[in-house]
Amino acid sequence: MPQYRWYIVGVTLVNQALAMGVMIYSFALFVVPWLESFGIRRSEAMLAIFAFQVSMGLLSPVVGRMMDSYPMRYLVALGGICTATGLCLVSQATAFWQIVLLHVTFLPVGMMLCGTLASQIMVSKWFTEKRGLAIGISAMGTSLGGLTIPLLTNRLIEGLGWQDAMLYLGLMVAVVILPLNLWALRREPPMQEFSGSNSNHLDARAWGAREILSTRNFWIPVVGLIPINAAFGGVQFNIGAYAADLGMTQTLAAQLIALASISMIIGKFVFGSLGDRMDHRYLYWFMSGLLLMALYFYQGNPDRTALMTAAALQGFATGGVMPMMAIMYASRFGTFSFGRVLGLVQLFLMIGSFGSIFSGWMYDLTQSYDAAFWTFALLLLPCMVAMAFLPSPSRPAES
Repeated sequence: MPQYRWYIVGVTLVNQALAMGVMIYSFALFVVPWLESFGIRRSEAMLAIFAFQVSMGLLSPVVGRMMDSYPMRYLVALGGICTATGLCLVSQATAFWQIVLLHVTFLPVGMMLCGTLASQIMVSKWFTEKRGLAIGISAMGTSLGGLTIPLLTNRLIEGLGWQDAMLYLGLMVAVVILPLNLWALRREPPMQEFSGSNSNHLDARAWGAREILSTRNFWIPVVGLIPINAAFGGVQFNIGAYAADLGMTQTLAAQLIALASISMIIGKFVFGSLGDRMDHRYLYWFMSGLLLMALYFYQGNPDRTALMTAAALQGFATGGVMPMMAIMYASRFGTFSFGRVLGLVQLFLMIGSFGSIFSGWMYDLTQSYDAAFWTFALLLLPCMVAMAFLPSPSRPAES
């Protein structure tokens, strides 16, 4: 059993690499082809990813509760089917509204069922000891996807066009995720073994939605993560168009995504391993400080070196978001109701989805992304102050 749980970590790493690599990290590389094919503006192009994130937020409470009640094997397989189907249908789109529609229906359902939410829930329920390390390793899958999939996507777009590239990505998801998860997820977490210690008592406790929403343990991390989510989306989904504005190629945009992903791998490991033994507030302040530095290097008219520096800092900082989010909530709410807790977290993190469309809108107004970058930086400052009031995991939060 101890060995099997590490197989779960490996499976979730692959799932996140594909889901995030295709639907999140490669999105920016399709923006410029869509601008040319459909004659749309930046803010209109960002409607697709904005709709995608909002749909995930609205679905997350329902999906989170499902993951506490039904076998993950079949839920993840269903997610793979939805993702593959959605990508193949996007490849056949003849109008941009069809792409937006698919980013509201098939793709967010697929992402919720086989992406980060499902992976964090599975790993958190299989681990009580070394949970931070396991979550950090699992979350590296998102960065490995960001390192490899955009480079592949760029090659496919250059060689075949964006439609065939999307089709091949959809087929790849189906071929890998479905058989892998149906074969590997043969067991459910051994919840019946929880007994004895205080931590295991917490892991066996069931939380109601009203009780979850009444504590600072829930609200302070959510408030702190919203501007980080917004800043990530504001940069990540516009990086292809931003590179083109600076007279740089889409190959460089793919390289920036890859560099940020390498830094995210390091960030996930560092924050995941430290999250088990360091004050979560200090880690959050460190993460936010790095992100502020990245936003500073992105503004103005950065050269290649400044862009590389910004991408590296952004990657390291945002790499800590997923392991820190899982660790902060698992250590304060346990894992029996972890799906419900993370589902509610994702619902409110949806607010950060404005980052992508806000950046595109600010560019349409000012012909620059600087106002968006400065806005994200200013939003971080009060959140850093609020994090000082986060109760430690060892004592209950006040309502």
